[in-house]
Amino acid sequence: MTSGGVLEVVLVDSEGIRDRKFLGCIVCCTSTAVNRPYVCVKYGDQKRISKVAQGKGKKSIWDQKFNFNIDYPIEENKSSQKVVFRVMDKHKLSDDGYVGEATIHVKDVVLLGMENGEAELGSQKYRVVREDKSYTGDISAAISFKVLL
Repeated sequence: MTSGGVLEVVLVDSEGIRDRKFLGCIVCCTSTAVNRPYVCVKYGDQKRISKVAQGKGKKSIWDQKFNFNIDYPIEENKSSQKVVFRVMDKHKLSDDGYVGEATIHVKDVVLLGMENGEAELGSQKYRVVREDKSYTGDISAAISFKVLL
């Protein structure tokens, strides 16, 4: 018998996120700070996109929830064991800019939730890194898992 549950991801906020461009976006006339960040949240082959964050400067706020369906037993491939946050910067006149990614490994939370009916990983900061692994700021998120009856 296959059962499953719901993985709830709460995207809280970010702090200190910076664009990699030295002068910022010349087209948009902005500084190196990411002014209109949004996040592509991915779990396995499921993807959700956040709204553009509120706030300017060093701190951006989303306070947005996303749900992902999980079948049990969970697949053993690596993409189904983690949530990936791909931070983007929304541009008005050009393509949106990639800022960096943060990853949360959720396999243990899901397994504990399957055993106990639910499990939670409270809000924590996660490092956002670029493709070259350089640090570009932090993102805060919370994870919970509940079994569906």
